[in-house]
Amino acid sequence: MRKLMLSAVAMAVAATLIGCNDGSEFVERDKPEQTQSSGQPDSGALRNITSDTGVEIEAILADGVQASPAGESVDKLIDANTSTKFLAFASNVTVVFKAATEIELREYSFTSANDEANRDPKQWVVYGSNDKTEWVELDSRAGEVFSARGLTRNFELAESGEKYRYFKFDLVHGGTDSYGADITQLAELEIKTVSDIPIVAFNATNTTPEVSEYIVFRDESLVNPTHWQWTFEDGIPATSTEQNPLVKFEALGPKTITLVASNDKGEAALVQQDFIRVWDPVSPWAGFPEPAIEVKKELPEHPGQLALERAVPDLNALIHEISLKIAKRLFNNVTEINVFEHVTFITGDFDAPASKAGEGKFMELRFDVKHIANLEGLGDEAIRNEVIGVLWHELTHGYNSVPAEGEYRPGTDYHTYLEALANFIRIDAGYLEHRRAGVRWMEHYNVDAYDQTAFFFEWVENSHRNTDFIRKFNAAAKTLDPWSLDTAFKSIFGEQRGIDAVFEEYQVYLASVGKLPPVPLGYQNFAPTSTQVTTNGTALVPFNEGADKLNDRNITSKFNVVLEAPAWLAQYAPDLLPIKQVDKAQVNYVFDSAKTAKYYSLATAGDNPHRFPNAWQLQGSNDGTNWITLDTQQFSELPNTMEYYSFAIESPNAYTHYRLELEHTREGGGIGGASGRLIQLGEFSLWEAKE
Repeated sequence: MRKLMLSAVAMAVAATLIGCNDGSEFVERDKPEQTQSSGQPDSGALRNITSDTGVEIEAILADGVQASPAGESVDKLIDANTSTKFLAFASNVTVVFKAATEIELREYSFTSANDEANRDPKQWVVYGSNDKTEWVELDSRAGEVFSARGLTRNFELAESGEKYRYFKFDLVHGGTDSYGADITQLAELEIKTVSDIPIVAFNATNTTPEVSEYIVFRDESLVNPTHWQWTFEDGIPATSTEQNPLVKFEALGPKTITLVASNDKGEAALVQQDFIRVWDPVSPWAGFPEPAIEVKKELPEHPGQLALERAVPDLNALIHEISLKIAKRLFNNVTEINVFEHVTFITGDFDAPASKAGEGKFMELRFDVKHIANLEGLGDEAIRNEVIGVLWHELTHGYNSVPAEGEYRPGTDYHTYLEALANFIRIDAGYLEHRRAGVRWMEHYNVDAYDQTAFFFEWVENSHRNTDFIRKFNAAAKTLDPWSLDTAFKSIFGEQRGIDAVFEEYQVYLASVGKLPPVPLGYQNFAPTSTQVTTNGTALVPFNEGADKLNDRNITSKFNVVLEAPAWLAQYAPDLLPIKQVDKAQVNYVFDSAKTAKYYSLATAGDNPHRFPNAWQLQGSNDGTNWITLDTQQFSELPNTMEYYSFAIESPNAYTHYRLELEHTREGGGIGGASGRLIQLGEFSLWEAKE
C-alpha cells in the first residue's frame, strides 16, 4: 500500500456538490487548493513514488564534508513535507533514490527550501541505473532559478520506455550564501511515473463543521478506482466503503481522514491530518489541541538544571497555557489555527542561552543550563521570567501563519515578519519590558526585527485598536499572494497606507517623544538607491561584511575593510590574501541621476570600537574622475557603539558619484601587529530633502 501525507494531488478543488438522500443542503467552504484535477478518470495520470513502501534515499558527500545537521538529513527530501529540508555543507552533492520497483521516469520535481536562494540547486544531471554501477543520463539542466521559497518546479521527460530502479541527481548550488558559506539544500523531491493504481484525492463539503453537523466526503481520485475504504477519526460512522459518504462528528478538534482507493492493479492510501476541524461557535476555543511535550535533560545534575526545576516546576502547564493564549491572540477561533503538535524541551550545555530547532508542527527548544546557573544570583523570579519570555516568543513560531515565499535572512520582509511578530507577542504578554528603554528612532522597519520593529508593531496595534491589527496581519501572511509587509498593511489600512506610510507616522511619533533621527524630519536617505557600491580595499566579504552593508539601512550589520592583515585572516579567510595595499579605505557610490546631499551620517557598529575610523572625507563627482571635497571630519574621542553621527554639507550640489574616504591611524590595544588594522562602520547615509 502506498501512503502519502498531505500529497499535492490530494489538494482538490471545490467540486459540484452531489445530492444527498436525506434532502439536506450543504454549503461548501474552506476548500483545499488543487494542483491536479479532472472531471474524468485519467488513465495516464502521473503519481509520485517517493512515498512507496520499500523506497530508499541516500546522500553521497565528498570526503571531509560535514554531515547534514540533525533534522535536515536526506530523508527529509521524501517526507512529503515542504516545511522540512535536506541540507548539505557543500557546493555540490549527489542524491541517489532507490525505487520499490523498476519504473520509467516521466517527471521529477524539486521544491526550494525556506531560506537563502543561493543554496538552491542551479544546475544538475539526472541518471538512471538498474545496478547502481552503470548510469544512463536521463536529463540535465543549467541556469535554473527558483523565484520563491517553497516553490515547486516540475521537469518533464519524454516517453522512452526505459525503466530503472535507481535514480541519481548530481546537484550544484547557485553560489555562496549571504554568510559566505557553500551549502546546497532542497525541501522536497518527487519522482513521478505513469500510474496504474489510483492517485487518491478527496474533498468535503465543509472542512470546519460544527458539532453534529453532517458533511459529505467526495472521492476525487484519479485512475479509475472501483473500491473505497474511508476512516474518519471520531466520525459517525467511523468507516465507510461508499464512494461519497455522509459523516458527522461529535468530538471537538482536528480530525485525520484516510481514504484507501483500489482498482484491479492495486491500492493506494491518502492520509490527511487535521483535514477536518470540528468546533462549537458557542465556545470557539473548546477542543483546542494542546501540543505534546517531551523533556530531555542532558545534564540532570547541573546546578542550572536544578535551578530551572526549582524556578519552573510547572513547565508543561506553562507551555499549554501560553500556547492557548498565543492562539487566541492570533486567531478568532480554534478552526483557524495552525495545529502545532509537539514540543521537545531540551536542557544541556549549548553555545547560546536559548535556541529553537525543528520544522512545521514539531519544535525543539534548547536552554543552556550554564545561562540558567548564571541567573541564580538574580533569584528564581528572574529565571522563571527568562524561561517564560522565551516560551512566548518561540511558541509563537509554532502557531503564526507563514508567508508562502520569502527568505529567512535578516533585512528581509520574511525574517522581519516572523521575528517581530514573535517578539510583539512577547511584549504583549509583558515579558520584554526590559528592552523598552532601548526603543530608538530607526530609519527602516527591516533594521532590527527583534526589538525595534516589534515595538513598532505594538504602536500600530495600540493606535489602531479598532482594526484588530495583529489578527489581520497574521491572517494576511496566509491569504495574500503575493505577500509582503507592504501588501499586508495595505490589506488592513487601504491602498494609501502601506507600511512605508504607517512607518513614517511612527517615525513622527518617535520624534515627538524625544527619539530623534540623525537628521531633521523631512529628509530621506538616498544611499541605498546607489547602483554600485565598491571599495578600494580588501573587505571581509566572506563574513558578510562587504561595502554593501554600509547602505542596507541596517545598523546591526557592518562593513569591515583591512588596512593591515591580522594573523587570523590566514586561517579563516585565506582567499583574501594578499590584501590590497591601501592607506585609506574608499567607498564609492554611483547613482543613475545626480542627487543633492544636504546632510550625511556615519553610524558606528555594535562592537570593536578600536576599529572605528578616526578621520574621513566626503567627496562628490559627476564623472568618477574629478572629485570635490564636500566635508572633512574626525572623531576627537573614541565614538560610542551603535550610534549615528550626522554632519551638514556647507555647499551642497548635485552629484552622480559620492566617495567616503576613511582613515584609521589610531594606536593602542587591538591595533597593529597580529591584531592587524581594520576600519569598521555600521551604516553610511546620504540625506536629501523630500519632495
